[in-house]
Amino acid sequence: MSDTSSKAKIKDTLRVMHEQWAHVRQDWRDQACEAIAREAVEGADDPVRIALLALDELGEAIARARRECGG
Repeated sequence: MSDTSSKAKIKDTLRVMHEQWAHVRQDWRDQACEAIAREAVEGADDPVRIALLALDELGEAIARARRECGG
């Protein structure tokens, strides 16, 4: 799997999670729901963004190593 398809899959998974969570929240509104929204659903955005940036940096490092090693 290429880094581009990996990143696309991660982004799509996050999008689907947000869509499904929005559907759940239509019928569930209490303190537990708010805690899950804050800690798990909304809390996933930053780590995913950081992971995507790390994948970009890793891809650049691999490309640089290939150039420098003649491969």
